[in-house]
Amino acid sequence: MKKKMSVAATVGLAVTTLAGVTACGSANASSGAGGTSDKGTTLNLYVGYDTTDPQGQADLFNKQLIPEFEKKNPGVTVKWSYYTTSSQENSSIQTAVATHQGPDIFELGTTLVPTAYATNAFHVLSEQDWNAVGGQSKFFAPQLKMSGPSKDKYIGVPEFMLPFAMVYNKKLMKEAGISSPPTTWTDFVNDAKKMTNPAKDQWGTVIDPDDSYDPWKIVWAYSKQSGSDFLSSDLKTSTLNSPQTVSALTFWFDWLNKYHIVSPNDITFKNPDATQAFESGKIGMWVFQGPTLLPSLDKSAVKNDYAFAPMPDVPYGMTSLPTGGTPTQTIVSGDDLVIPNYVTGAKYQAALKWIKFVTDPKQQQEIFNVYGDLPVNTAAYQNDPALNTPVIKAFVDSEKNATPTPFTGAWGNLETVFAGVTNKIAGQIATKSYQPANIAQLLNAANAQVQSSLQ
Repeated sequence: MKKKMSVAATVGLAVTTLAGVTACGSANASSGAGGTSDKGTTLNLYVGYDTTDPQGQADLFNKQLIPEFEKKNPGVTVKWSYYTTSSQENSSIQTAVATHQGPDIFELGTTLVPTAYATNAFHVLSEQDWNAVGGQSKFFAPQLKMSGPSKDKYIGVPEFMLPFAMVYNKKLMKEAGISSPPTTWTDFVNDAKKMTNPAKDQWGTVIDPDDSYDPWKIVWAYSKQSGSDFLSSDLKTSTLNSPQTVSALTFWFDWLNKYHIVSPNDITFKNPDATQAFESGKIGMWVFQGPTLLPSLDKSAVKNDYAFAPMPDVPYGMTSLPTGGTPTQTIVSGDDLVIPNYVTGAKYQAALKWIKFVTDPKQQQEIFNVYGDLPVNTAAYQNDPALNTPVIKAFVDSEKNATPTPFTGAWGNLETVFAGVTNKIAGQIATKSYQPANIAQLLNAANAQVQSSLQ
């Protein structure tokens, strides 16, 4: 997610001792008036840092969320702190688990929830707990698939979602005579060819094989559509070298090597490079992009020419999904809220109240206004014009086909290993030593690495 980066000095807040956490204090320390059982309860939140608008995040907590919550819950004082990197997020979990103290509520990215679950250090939510936060039915159902390994073992409550979709240049599509965005990968390649004009440095699409995060998402989704996964269903066997995954990764690099629908310069691209290329107006389509891209697009040369659509979900050369394939268009992505086991009694009840509060429609809309992160509460979309635009509708439609990544603490290592594969292939292409057979060889080696970590 976008908020785990370096700390901006402009916020000017003090540092605490928990794994480098930056403390932001309470917006409005409650006097505890009201005489409820909550009297004297201090609730410490631990959230991801917003590099895009740090002051907006500070104002959201200090001037909106916390004062309103404390007014509704006399006797509860809320403080918040933030982490700035995924490694800090992970080390803070380890510190809390080891010392049995720390934040009362952790905000975790969905792919880190399995790591938290593996520690056995967070509350498994009971039916009574779910009722206290408003019930599971208030949330987009796909988001719950990353809340725990099964419905009776959920530890996370979805806070907001970040579905991915395909962004495309309406102007370039119109000029190429394309009436609507592609729904199959065959149409995607054909449309990309129509928009490609090397003489103008104009390309049908863009890739960023040197990025640490983007490539696996595209290849994994295509593998799922083809009927495979990166891991077996029992999470004990790595299948990175399955025929479907080899085909998926080959297809992605074929955009350059075979179909010539991306610039040769892309071979060294990371996400910021791809962003700049699309925003220059020279790229027709770009897959796996989220709503956090919107502020940047609206300041770019394509601010009046972009739109989003769900990604193609039928493999190349096919007209329908093969046996075992799933219409995967996005991973289940976003943030969840989890409560450590050392939080008990009145503090635990206060934590549940906070979670209900921030996942109710009004607060979900306020979070969207600051972060651009989409509400996970389906009711938040009612009667809010800002959440009922064609752009947002494309992401919501994509969320309907959101597929969870395998629920395992080994996933982070798998991402790192896979990034090494795409980086090596990019290097081979750049040095003209690439052969198509290299993909299977590298995935075989990567598969062995991941299998070792599973054991």
